[in-house]
Amino acid sequence: MTTPYVELHCHSNYSFLDGASHPEELVERAAELGMPALGISDHGGVYGVVKFLNHARRLGIRPVLGTELEVDGRHLLLIARTMTGWSSLTRLLSHAHKDQPKGEARTTLERLAEHKQDLFCLTGCSPVDQPWLQTLQDVFGRESVFVELHNHLRPEDGWLASGQAELARKCRAQTVATNNVHYHLPQRKALHDVLVAIKNRMTLEEARHLLKPNSEYFLKSGEEMRAVLGAYPEALAAGYEIAQECEVSLDFKQVRFPGFKVPGGETPFSLLYSLVQAGARERYHPITPAVARRLQKELDVIEKTGLAEFFLINWDLMRFAKEKGVPGQGRGSAADSIVAYVLGITRVDPIEHNLLFERFLHEEMTSTPDIDIDFSTEHREQVIQYV
Repeated sequence: MTTPYVELHCHSNYSFLDGASHPEELVERAAELGMPALGISDHGGVYGVVKFLNHARRLGIRPVLGTELEVDGRHLLLIARTMTGWSSLTRLLSHAHKDQPKGEARTTLERLAEHKQDLFCLTGCSPVDQPWLQTLQDVFGRESVFVELHNHLRPEDGWLASGQAELARKCRAQTVATNNVHYHLPQRKALHDVLVAIKNRMTLEEARHLLKPNSEYFLKSGEEMRAVLGAYPEALAAGYEIAQECEVSLDFKQVRFPGFKVPGGETPFSLLYSLVQAGARERYHPITPAVARRLQKELDVIEKTGLAEFFLINWDLMRFAKEKGVPGQGRGSAADSIVAYVLGITRVDPIEHNLLFERFLHEEMTSTPDIDIDFSTEHREQVIQYV
């Protein structure tokens, strides 16, 4: 029995201005083709994962989560094998976007080596040479690196695939057949051309040298892939085998906020407590019994619900904005909190206006409270980059 073909190198429209199909369209086409699994590997991000994962679950398709990332000037496909691998992938992406122009992501081999746990590495859309392949094997281990084989019916594709397969054999590397998918049906090629022209701020005629040479970069069936890469049965089967090893469970229900670093000898709650006491002395002259009772009540609830870091993160955003002269103000139900008020997040005194804290937060809440902060439109990007 022939092993089913599974596509792992697949760009949705969340590969901005380079993918011409929605994640749902790709999943639906995979289901029509009888694929048991499908990978999504958008450029420099995992923005399409929620739609992709939810739709794949609805249609019974096993989802494989990855990204295509520029590493030392070369593109690699990185796939999360487990939740540990997902953590490695997302941390790597965060570092890759830091200190880069907005919308671009690049990283280094050294950084990749720091966040390699439980990741598969595929060599990407361009031919790989021996030194680079052996370097990747040293970083990830030979069992986790796969040389991609493509054939889009360009004149040179046959001998390129043959050369890559021979290099893999020489380096004792595994191969995997992929189609570097940019749309779910060949008819979307025209839309892809328009996206590429927009991305490069050119007319279609001016962008001609940047466009794909044909419409072969669509989601193909196993039969279509065997027609062009049938000489490499192990590579055709490898996508399925990789997918079977990938088990990433994202339920999108539990919220975990990033940690907030505190000075040595402090806990998030002890730091929050100190900041709240200092803020209260600034806001209230004197601190009345009503203020003291309200502060203690709110701090008790914050401690029991484990939200000290949540408040510290919001306090830190407002601290940054104030230091940079960025106008900002919290609004909504957060204004019911005296802790938010003394931390400088909101500007309304809940004691003076007799506001009810439970409208914002109480011990029985199963969801995370909202602190909505408006920043000046002219300065908002500063705050986003700080985040």
